[in-house]
Amino acid sequence: MRTLEKMPGHPRLYRRGSTYYHRAAVPKDIADSYGKVEETFSLRTKNRAEALVRVRIEAARIDRLFEEHRRAQSGEQEKDAVVPLEELTLIQIARAKQAYLHHLLDEDEEARLEGFEDPEDPDEPIAYEPRPTFEEWQQVNQDMNEVNRANLARGKRDEFFRSEAEEILTWEGIDLKLAEDSPSWPRLIRALQEASVEAHEATKDRDLGNPVATPPYPEITPSETDGGTAGPLLSEAVTSWQAEKSRGAWSPKVRDDHLAWMAAFTEIAGDKTLSQYNKDDARRFKAVLLKLPANWKKKPEVRNLSILEAADKAAETVMPPMSSATLNKALRRVGAFWNWAEAHHDGIRTGLFKGLTIKETVNAREQRDPFSTDQLSKLFSSPLYTGCRSERFCAEPGDHSMRGTARYWLPLLGLFTGVRLNELCQLNVKDVREEDGIMFLDITDEAEDQKVKSASSRRRIPIHLRLVELGFLEFVTKQRQADEERLFPELKVDAAGYRSGEFSKFFSRYLERIGVKTEQTSFHSFRHNFEDACRNGGVLPHIMNAVQGHAEQGMAGRYGDGVYRLDMLREAIAKVEYIDVNLRSITAS
Repeated sequence: MRTLEKMPGHPRLYRRGSTYYHRAAVPKDIADSYGKVEETFSLRTKNRAEALVRVRIEAARIDRLFEEHRRAQSGEQEKDAVVPLEELTLIQIARAKQAYLHHLLDEDEEARLEGFEDPEDPDEPIAYEPRPTFEEWQQVNQDMNEVNRANLARGKRDEFFRSEAEEILTWEGIDLKLAEDSPSWPRLIRALQEASVEAHEATKDRDLGNPVATPPYPEITPSETDGGTAGPLLSEAVTSWQAEKSRGAWSPKVRDDHLAWMAAFTEIAGDKTLSQYNKDDARRFKAVLLKLPANWKKKPEVRNLSILEAADKAAETVMPPMSSATLNKALRRVGAFWNWAEAHHDGIRTGLFKGLTIKETVNAREQRDPFSTDQLSKLFSSPLYTGCRSERFCAEPGDHSMRGTARYWLPLLGLFTGVRLNELCQLNVKDVREEDGIMFLDITDEAEDQKVKSASSRRRIPIHLRLVELGFLEFVTKQRQADEERLFPELKVDAAGYRSGEFSKFFSRYLERIGVKTEQTSFHSFRHNFEDACRNGGVLPHIMNAVQGHAEQGMAGRYGDGVYRLDMLREAIAKVEYIDVNLRSITAS
């Protein structure tokens, strides 16, 4: 068994057997170019005290490795243009210390939100990867604190805190370059050591059940010397942001969504120089969103009004507001711009959108229902599967078979794989693969116009026996023999850059025509059906997450490569059954 030991803000330490290892996730800003998602290596010791010493040295070395890669990617052009400071002011050091204290206690708070393992609790959920107990967490905190206090008392500046200092100088609101031989390094490192000791005192209070708030991140305001008007106009900065993000990071759909919310923010807050915006602008934007109805651009009552007028009219007429999820997405979209702006321009107030999202009261299940047994039976005994009048009139009975089309196979694939619609629509013929005698779908983004939602969405899903019985592999063979590159070549890329757009509209209309459609059902409902079938079949949660493309939560998700053997996945898929659903109308002929 693998045992994890983690101290907030400090190197990550864990055991394989009795040997200690270190694991460092590759920072997000270099993840795409680095070539792997983490650095993991043995500390070559079974002694805990020795491991605590070695891991700090190795963590500093890895931080330097990441920074060297970052410099190589950027060519150091921007950084070299900045003249290093000979010394830091006391205010600058104090700000760095406050930022670090915030960081340490914020990480501790996140760990407590995840919860600790309690072997004595009979109701404790089964943990498929170990979490530390509360006592283990306390012990690791105490061990790290003893090292930090000893170094602080002796004026010893170890490599770990030097690397932490270098990292903090790049943080938002600090953004300083310090000369390598500056006499401020010892003062800065000591300030961070003090912050670590202070953080430990706070965590001890938290261990006793005393509420201890995480201190705020230090806010920096524009320099008074520039009158608070430095920097480009918001509209100019948005143009630069769009140009940078459109170099592969955004699909057209994501780009348009970001820009639409930025346009709304500009309409509410005005087009000013970047340094003139403050927290009030962000709060005012949120206040307007709280009054706006869902899809307000499509509502006849408000679609021709400005966003401010639409919000007031919606509030006056008591129109249902947009969902919490949509509101939070808008705040995150605009917040993403300001994060970029802080990194690229001086004199900008930090954290404009920090803490503004609201708690979502509607979970994913409430936003989309699974199909009921009756709905599924009605769908799979409808003309699409029993014979229809024609492809155009596929909701009307007839003798035309739809077996060679995406319309026929996509609902079945959704039901027996739980794969997202666009992931299915973009499959290539070569993505239906065999390994060790197991046929599977390879969900990937390797082709030019393939996309996945996240890194965990790249996955392998064994093909359910029922799909084999229905002739799916024969369909794949025909596509391969016809030299088709795409599994469903009739699905074209739409203006938003997706192959799922037209099918999604068709499927919604089809459900309505056969009397199955409700407001809470769509193709995505198949994912809920699949998850329910996994639970009812006894599929372990972490296996279900792997098949669904969900990132594994908690500490377990931070370790290992997350790849499961195909035979394990096949065993799980075989447990997915829909006993009460009438699928008898579907045959392999």
